[in-house]
Amino acid sequence: MISMKNKKGAFSDLFIFMIFAFIIALIVGVFFYIGVTTQAQLHLTMDAMDFDDGAGNNASEIIDNTFGGVTTSYNALPWLSIMLIFGMIISIFIGSYLVTTKPIFFIPYFFISIIAIIVSVPMSNAYEEVIANPTLFSAFDNFLGMNFIILNLPVFITIIAFIGAIIMFSRMGKREEQVYYG
Repeated sequence: MISMKNKKGAFSDLFIFMIFAFIIALIVGVFFYIGVTTQAQLHLTMDAMDFDDGAGNNASEIIDNTFGGVTTSYNALPWLSIMLIFGMIISIFIGSYLVTTKPIFFIPYFFISIIAIIVSVPMSNAYEEVIANPTLFSAFDNFLGMNFIILNLPVFITIIAFIGAIIMFSRMGKREEQVYYG
């Protein structure tokens, strides 16, 4: 059974979401770039080589059968990154539901949300510069959903903070009623 005592989350969840979404976006984009570039470079340098492996495979077939699987599996990264980001958003909402708070904490939550929105602007701008890089553009071009979320991070942070506040502060005092009267 999950203990509901001393749940202190939800105030820092917006910052954790921003940081992890940004890191996930960079890591999956760079992994995708490395996989595609490595396979292309292997084909460029090794396709002319003839390996007599006894099965009649040449270097191109060997590269496609080995490293090609890595590149193929990286094609799932656009969907996986979106699922991770939406999973984090859902966990923020669940955390907001589990946290019971007093009305006085609305003021700090409001200021923390404003700070999170302000911090999300340079993160979004930095991501825009990364994906505008001509070298990385082709890799990040495949991540439409993730690019949309990170490029519009201030809007998403505002919406998540607003919905999280509604969920958190609409439950004020409900936990105490369950403890005393349940």
